[in-house]
Amino acid sequence: MGNCEAETDGQDKGLQKRNKTINNLLKKQKNQIDKEKKLLLLGGGESGKSTIFKQMKLLQDGDFDKDQLDDAKPIVYINCLSQIQILIFAAEKLGIQIENVEIAENLKRISPEGTFWTKEIQQGIKTLWKDSGIKEIFKYRNRKFQLNDSAQYFFDNIDRFTLDFTPTKQDVLRLRVKTTGIHETEFRIHGVKFRLVDVGGQRNERKKWIHCFEGVTSVIFCVSLIEYAQTLREEAQVNRMTEALSLFREICTSPWFTKSSIVLFLNKKDLIDEQLKEVPLSSYFPDFNGYTTEEAIKFIEKKFFEISEIKDFDARPIFAFPTCAIDTENINSVAKSVIATVLKNDLDDLDMI
Repeated sequence: MGNCEAETDGQDKGLQKRNKTINNLLKKQKNQIDKEKKLLLLGGGESGKSTIFKQMKLLQDGDFDKDQLDDAKPIVYINCLSQIQILIFAAEKLGIQIENVEIAENLKRISPEGTFWTKEIQQGIKTLWKDSGIKEIFKYRNRKFQLNDSAQYFFDNIDRFTLDFTPTKQDVLRLRVKTTGIHETEFRIHGVKFRLVDVGGQRNERKKWIHCFEGVTSVIFCVSLIEYAQTLREEAQVNRMTEALSLFREICTSPWFTKSSIVLFLNKKDLIDEQLKEVPLSSYFPDFNGYTTEEAIKFIEKKFFEISEIKDFDARPIFAFPTCAIDTENINSVAKSVIATVLKNDLDDLDMI
């Protein structure tokens, strides 16, 4: 009888101990999930990361508010005028004749910033966009000179950009504004709070990153798939893909991110097909012997994954997603996958999954 009671007491104590252990783990699990998740958005200039930042902000806000649309309006004008001026100056430099010389001369003398938008400016850009000389020089963009990826979109929509127009969501997403400083936004998904931090991608902005490094749950690194055929704006001798690979190496080997998962956004998947026709990937990567767009994307992805395997990262997960930053549906889908991955990794750290 006494032995049975002793055995029962032992079982009860063992059960209590296990229950306590489970409760402690559940408490840790809840604390881990409740803790704010910090996502750091990194990448070189013009990789599309600031557009992705806007898209992620829309996850919380649903749409741009009136103030944001009003702020975007003058930037649309600036983008249109500055990009047509780039084409005018490039045509002169490369000796390509523009048909509408007088219009080109008038437009190139106007300062894009601080200039009041007029119907004459709008009509002048519309006329030049149809000009055979401008069409010819446009073919040399990104090889002979730098032009925003969104330039054609704004030229094609120039009729809409009157004095009283209201920018659309796509207008705002496609605007090119250099990111300076640090920008943050917060949003909640499934009750979990996320803080997304976007920092300038140009070289002179990167020194500011150091203040953002502490407590990063996940690094989202953006690379443009088409930048193998482009050079830096701030240093024309440096290939953008070379710069992106170097920057990714810095992130992978940084002691700040040893506990952070890394998500690779292979951006501008909507543009790479046309880029491959104009400039073969093998012109930058001689070891590429594929034929399809899918093979090219996988090859570029592999180059970044090879960097992540240089040293032991304690089995730190790295994930890759081809993206189109201006496609809200695509970014929403990818964002949900990223969020699910971040949450699962937190639980994996607790050996709960």
